[in-house]
Amino acid sequence: MRNDKKIKKKRIVVYLAQMCVFSLTLAALTITGLLIPLRPEYSESEKRKLAEFPQFTVKSLFDGSYFKGIGDWYSDTYPGRELLVGLNSKIKSRYGISSVEIHGDVVEGDEIPDEYVPPAEDETTANTTETEEFDEIIKEVDTQSLGAVFVAGNVGYEYYNFSKEQADRYISLMNKQAANLKGTAKVYSMVVPTSIGITLPDNFKNTINSSDQKKAIDYIYSGMRDDVYKVNIYNTLMSHRSEYIYFNTDHHWTTLGAYYAYEQYAVSSGIECKPLSAYKKAEYSGFLGSFYNDTGKLPELEKNPDTVVAYIPNENAKMVYTTAKGEKISWPIVNDVSSYPQSIKYSAFIGGDNPFTEITNPDITDNSSIVVVKESFGNAFVPFLVENYHKVYVIDYRYYTGSVSGFAKQNNVKDVLYINNISATRNKSLINKLQNTL
Repeated sequence: MRNDKKIKKKRIVVYLAQMCVFSLTLAALTITGLLIPLRPEYSESEKRKLAEFPQFTVKSLFDGSYFKGIGDWYSDTYPGRELLVGLNSKIKSRYGISSVEIHGDVVEGDEIPDEYVPPAEDETTANTTETEEFDEIIKEVDTQSLGAVFVAGNVGYEYYNFSKEQADRYISLMNKQAANLKGTAKVYSMVVPTSIGITLPDNFKNTINSSDQKKAIDYIYSGMRDDVYKVNIYNTLMSHRSEYIYFNTDHHWTTLGAYYAYEQYAVSSGIECKPLSAYKKAEYSGFLGSFYNDTGKLPELEKNPDTVVAYIPNENAKMVYTTAKGEKISWPIVNDVSSYPQSIKYSAFIGGDNPFTEITNPDITDNSSIVVVKESFGNAFVPFLVENYHKVYVIDYRYYTGSVSGFAKQNNVKDVLYINNISATRNKSLINKLQNTL
């Protein structure tokens, strides 16, 4: 009996000691979390600004949103959160296949009609046949399907599923803008295929649920008016598919891919295309992009980091971008991102995504100008245009609140180029934003 009492007493002491240690640890972590100077403001892995401490109002106090905002701020900006999120992702990656996405769930795409209207003549001369050499390189690799990302060996690809409803809306918007600018400016449309439609080996294509991008682009262009100038780059990129034209760990194209598209735009618009050999070249290694982050930091992708290669345009050219708050900031057209976090090195180009950007090349004095209306795929493309225009205006329609046609008319712009990766043409939210900026 006496031994039982001793054992029971020891258990109580151990339990109380554990409770004290737990309580002290919890209190220490809570105090640490309240040390405002230590709080992060930006998430590298999620590529977003973290929640700010809410502004107090009587209304927010009574409707509960003020205290909810404090809770969101506390959890979102807890010191060391980035490390904890990273550790959590690494643990989850050991579970096996994860469910992730970049532009939405993988769903069955709509059937792509053969044509919208009798198609306009476009680029059809390049060879689109998979070479035996290219197929041989990757046909034995392991593959994984992770939500909206297909991983073949150590390379990621984003699924694409055609939406006829949204494609028809996109066609309608381009036609409407051409009508808006008739007699004022030429409207060019460049729909950029993504890597799953170009560099994914053919022997994988029939095994995954991803729509035919060539057929989708042909359909979209076939519905556009004759005065929408179609820059069809699908076959051009297919003819270079064995080259480094898309990143391995990110959904964007590389600068080389963007350059081949620039060559096609030069053919369509009649501008002179400066050869790559004439540019000063910069390289920023260690880029691990959206596929890496959105697949739980997959080790296969981590072992295959990308290099951001940039070609620097005329050094006399100056760039100023305008933030969402209206601040004007002078910035390099191509910025040195050597010391940037590994996930945001693509922001080397034109300062990343901003509502409005203006680039002036003083060495071109003919008052020529272009408006590039884009999402992030346009960033790597824009620097090449600096060699051809006195003014290059860049509008990111996801954040811009004005009218593109109104701006073009007011500033006597003669060329308006829409650059969208093909996933944007099936995205209802993006098409709504595009519509709001016509």
